[in-house]
Amino acid sequence: MLFLKNFFKKKNLEIHQRVAIPVLCYHSFQIAGTAYSQNDHTALEEDLRYLLDAQYRLISPLALAVALRQKNGALLTEKLACITFDDGMDFDYFDQEHKNAGVVKSFHTILNQSALLKNVVRNGAANAAATVAFMIASVEARQVIDQFCLGKNQFCDRWWRECAQQGIIGIGNHSWDHTYKTLDTVCQADNIKGSFHAISTYADADQQIRAAQDYLDSATGGCATPLFAYPYGDVSDYLVNEYFPNYEKEHRQLAAFSAGGEPVTQSSNLWALPRYVCGQHWRNPEEFRKIFLDLKVS
Repeated sequence: MLFLKNFFKKKNLEIHQRVAIPVLCYHSFQIAGTAYSQNDHTALEEDLRYLLDAQYRLISPLALAVALRQKNGALLTEKLACITFDDGMDFDYFDQEHKNAGVVKSFHTILNQSALLKNVVRNGAANAAATVAFMIASVEARQVIDQFCLGKNQFCDRWWRECAQQGIIGIGNHSWDHTYKTLDTVCQADNIKGSFHAISTYADADQQIRAAQDYLDSATGGCATPLFAYPYGDVSDYLVNEYFPNYEKEHRQLAAFSAGGEPVTQSSNLWALPRYVCGQHWRNPEEFRKIFLDLKVS
């Protein structure tokens, strides 16, 4: 009797744990060397190997959003992980030379070479890309950010359409200008920079999100992914409680991602889905594995 009790307790714990899905975030410009802790490309490649060995499957971010919207609990009980990228530097898509690391394989190449790409969960979103890179729409904003922060002309959109059509990395919405601190002006009524919490009116939100989606749709030939990621991980109360749920026809997003450092569950807010950020929530392979070993639903 005790054996059966312990058996079912173990099985219930396994099911309880698997309904928590980590959404991971990487930045392709994070290249200070070749070591895991210095290079998000090195980290991604090693993390994919771990997920494969641990028998995880990737779920497309769009498929995850659709499953949450449809309350598809059966799908969310699988052993799944979700991958996203922020800011959309050229290192997302092109293998390139880097002064700190030699020739760096792009995120696109790393994913394309991984066996995990053979069996991506796309339920309810048949054409969904396996992963999503969230892009800043404004050409001017990207040029200024590149000039002050990178200086390498590594922030263009010439590859977005081709990438979006290949099904490995989709092109998602990371706002119009990121309210980035080096810009002279940002799309916020009081020109408040360096925070997305200040986006608190319909006019600001419409420019930062709906106009950005219009540009992404045009740049990708209508293939942009209808998902949003908050700049800086800043979840604006107005956006999550008013704009996103009440103006879906205008902004056309199906979900929005923040940071947060916890897994997505069936009870997660669709407009503030948490993610784990490489370099912030984990910095080495041991910390990465701990995320998956510690998965629990509150």
